[in-house]
Amino acid sequence: MAWTEDQLKAINLEGKNVIVSAGAGSGKTAVLTERVKRKLLDGIHINNLLVLTFTNAAAKEMKDRIRKAILATASLKDEINLIDGAYITTFDSFSLSVVKKYHTKLNITNKIKVSDQLLIDMKTKEILDNIFDEYYLTPTVEFTRLVNDFCLKGDDELKKYILNLYNKISLKYDKKSYLENYFNNLDIDKYVSDYINFIKNRQSILIDLMRNLPNYFENDYIIKVEDCLNKLISAVTYEEIKNSFDYSRTPSVPNGSSDEAKKLKASIFEIANEIKKLCIYSNEDEIKEELLSTKNNTLVIINILLELDKRLEEYKYIEEVFNFIDIARMAIRVVMENDDVRD
Repeated sequence: MAWTEDQLKAINLEGKNVIVSAGAGSGKTAVLTERVKRKLLDGIHINNLLVLTFTNAAAKEMKDRIRKAILATASLKDEINLIDGAYITTFDSFSLSVVKKYHTKLNITNKIKVSDQLLIDMKTKEILDNIFDEYYLTPTVEFTRLVNDFCLKGDDELKKYILNLYNKISLKYDKKSYLENYFNNLDIDKYVSDYINFIKNRQSILIDLMRNLPNYFENDYIIKVEDCLNKLISAVTYEEIKNSFDYSRTPSVPNGSSDEAKKLKASIFEIANEIKKLCIYSNEDEIKEELLSTKNNTLVIINILLELDKRLEEYKYIEEVFNFIDIARMAIRVVMENDDVRD
C-alpha cells in the first residue's frame, strides 16, 4: 500500500507522544495496524503492546487486522500465538482489568463490576436531598443566602445545577483536591481577562461579517450600518465597547435584497446585541467585584459537593457499585501511586 507523508509519520515516529488528527475514511485503522506491524518487526512482542479503542467493534477490527498482518509476514509467525493474550481492547475494559488485577491495593474485591448508571444517579440524588434536609434543619447564614439567591418556588433547579456540577467534576482524577484548593487556584484577574477577551472575540466576528457587506449591498446602505456600529468595531477597551451602543434602531435592508443579504444583516446585529448583553458591568472593577461577591455562595456549593462526594464514595465502596468513570479513576490511582504496578 502507498502511504502519504503524514501517514508514514504516524507509522514511524518514535520517542515522543504523538497526536494524529484524522477524519473518517482517512485510513486510521490501516495506519495503526502498520504501526503495530513495524514495532513487531523491530522485535517488540504483540503482548508487550497496549492498543486501546473506544468501542468493542473497533477493538475487534484492530485485532483482526493485526492478526492478518502477522499471518501475511513470515518472520512474524510466532506472534500469532501471543495475539489472543494481547491487550487490544477498549479503554474501559483495560481499566477494569487493571483494577481487578490490583484490587488489594484499592481495598476492594476482584469481583468488582460496572453497575447501572441509573442506580448511581438515583443514589446521588438521594444523598444530595439528605444533605439539603440537614442544612434546612440547622441552616447556616451562608446556606440561607445561597437558597435565597437561587431558589424561587423550590430548590429543584439549585439541586439540578449542583448535580450537573458534580457530574462534570467527577471527570477529574483529582476531584477532591480540585474542590479543596479551588480558591487557592482562583485567578480573578485571569477570569476578568478571559471575559473581556470573549467579548473582543465576538467583536472580531462582527468585523469579519461586516467585511462581506459590499458583496450584497450598495454603498449607501453600508454607510448606514457603519454609522450604527462604527464605535463598536473601533472600540479597544471594555469601557469603550460598553459605551458604543448609541443607536436606537437598525437600518432596514433595501427592497429586493436577497435572502443571503438579509441573513448577513441579521447576523451582524445579532452579534452586536449579544455583545451588548455581555457588557452588563460598568467597568472592569465592577466585573471583579461581581466575581468576588460570589465567593460565599461558591464556598457553600463546594462544601456540599465535597460532602456529596464523600458519602457517595462510601456507598460505592461498601456496595461495590461503580461506573466506568470510577473504574478509570481507580486504574489511574493504582498506577500513579504504586511503583511496582507502573513497572
